[in-house]
Amino acid sequence: MLRASRFAFLTLLLLAPATLAQDAWVAEKRAYVRLGPGADAPILGELERGNRVAVLSTESDVSGWTALRPRGFVRSRLLMFAPPEGGDPLAGPFRYVRVRVRSAEVHASPDAGSKVLERHRRGHILAVREEPTDAGAWLETPGGGYLPRSAVNPIDPSPFHGVADPPARLAFLMRALTPTAAPVDRPSSLARGTAVEVLLEAGARVVTTAGTVPRSAVRVVWSRPRPDAIGPAARWVHVDTEEQTLTAYEGDRLVYATLVSTGKRDWETPSGTFRVWLKVRHARMRGHRVRYLVEEVPDVLWFGQNLALHAAVWHDRFGTPVSHGCVNLSLADADWLFRWAPPELPDGWHAINPAPAGLPSLHVVVEGTPPPPPSPLSAGSSG
Repeated sequence: MLRASRFAFLTLLLLAPATLAQDAWVAEKRAYVRLGPGADAPILGELERGNRVAVLSTESDVSGWTALRPRGFVRSRLLMFAPPEGGDPLAGPFRYVRVRVRSAEVHASPDAGSKVLERHRRGHILAVREEPTDAGAWLETPGGGYLPRSAVNPIDPSPFHGVADPPARLAFLMRALTPTAAPVDRPSSLARGTAVEVLLEAGARVVTTAGTVPRSAVRVVWSRPRPDAIGPAARWVHVDTEEQTLTAYEGDRLVYATLVSTGKRDWETPSGTFRVWLKVRHARMRGHRVRYLVEEVPDVLWFGQNLALHAAVWHDRFGTPVSHGCVNLSLADADWLFRWAPPELPDGWHAINPAPAGLPSLHVVVEGTPPPPPSPLSAGSSG
């Protein structure tokens, strides 16, 4: 009878009009979204305390589960149907700081005499809320603790970003320089990170729309053929570990190009073809072979064992391998990629696992640079 009752409840939910959707807020630190209304159902996603989600009804079924829109179920006792007081202590976006002292203490209140919740060593990168408290002497952490401002240095994320709808060949400058034979209507000096269209590659020189530049001073991007295993309508990215670039595609169409940072020596990012198996708004990352900690890393796309595409707010060396194996992107690029990559993360969700619901996910191709095909203008050249 219980199974029949649950089936009837599910049928009612599927047929319910959209007007029944209401808002609810997560009352606990974590809440799993299940594919069905039961603890044995596969985990489809995750919610964090204070997240605002759409539910189909404020009434739970007999099993104690509430249906979410657009999909999934969460335990009814983990939800509340009024906004939490004081807002969401875990919500972003965040500012980031680096611990500058030997040991930085996180306190329960903005008072040095209050309970110590955590201790962080020099070099740890911590997330803090947008607004400081107590006239700027303390910074509030996502978990509701307080960190002395004097113990940390602020981090200004890199302003670098890639190019949407780029030409088939593009070069990113790795240092400021003045191209030779530059057109009269172009700036004489170009800043590091500038993207210019490539017209011709000839040995040690690259001819661009902004003039001629040394090949050693640029990272070159070109449109890649779609692998046979990836469908003509699928979204996928190519990561070039030699050029330190990423290109994004919708089927055969190149839609984005940028610089990245993959694994440095002894931490090389492995080559292969992968699928994103978990999409997370922000995650704490901790090193084991090397001791490091970064809180609330934004826009994380896990695609392999302990490998992810994610924002790196702590450096501005995109185009150079510096990571411990992950693919680092600038804050702007990671935000673009996260929003573009399937599956869509429902409003208010912290994470989504596409596999249980059979949702599409991003294909990730990682490889070193094969010999590039000749561009139309350079075909047959000997220079």
